[in-house]
Amino acid sequence: MIQKNSSYLLSFLFSLFIFTSIPLSFGNVGTVSVDSFDVDYNIENGTLDMIFLDPDFVELILTMDTLSDGTVEITIPRSLLDAKFDTFDDEFFILVDGFETDYIEIESTLEYRTLVIPFFGGDSIIDIIGTDALNTFSPEPEIPSWIKNNAGWWADDQIDDTTFIQGIQYLITEEIMQIPQTESGNSIVSEIPSWIKNNAGWWADDQIDDTTFIQGIQYLITNGILQV
Repeated sequence: MIQKNSSYLLSFLFSLFIFTSIPLSFGNVGTVSVDSFDVDYNIENGTLDMIFLDPDFVELILTMDTLSDGTVEITIPRSLLDAKFDTFDDEFFILVDGFETDYIEIESTLEYRTLVIPFFGGDSIIDIIGTDALNTFSPEPEIPSWIKNNAGWWADDQIDDTTFIQGIQYLITEEIMQIPQTESGNSIVSEIPSWIKNNAGWWADDQIDDTTFIQGIQYLITNGILQV
């Protein structure tokens, strides 16, 4: 009986020795907001530094600290980054520290794609390259072409300042004319500078671009001449 118990004890101690001799992996799990989209991640044998989108190169970039070989499981919203060929899902192009790397896609839904990407200890950057990425840039100002007629009439004194200002104010309020966000100001000056009127005429004749004309409109808003 004593010999049997001794055998059990030796087996237990041997198992405990084996278990404690094996290096334990550690994980880093969480969610990061990338351009208002939640990106879930689970890094085995590493910790995340940051995740950010580079829309110019249509890629999601992960930076991390790793001590040994491991994997990154990442769930990417399709609206943030996707890979498509026509209407079908295509493969992402994955670089780990600049080297092309195979990956596994473990889940695909209408809204998300979940990838598992392996890495070696010491690797620090993962590039996930797709075909479609969220456009994070502000749209260019849009001005309907028929507004140029009004600008030309105003420059030629066929309509007065008040009529022109009221027309521009209506177009901005109804979002027919889109301009960058501009803080309204207060001013005792009510007269429109001549250079703005000149700009309107040049713009109507296509001698200056939309952006230059809009800068004049922003001047009117900033100085309280045009209220929006």
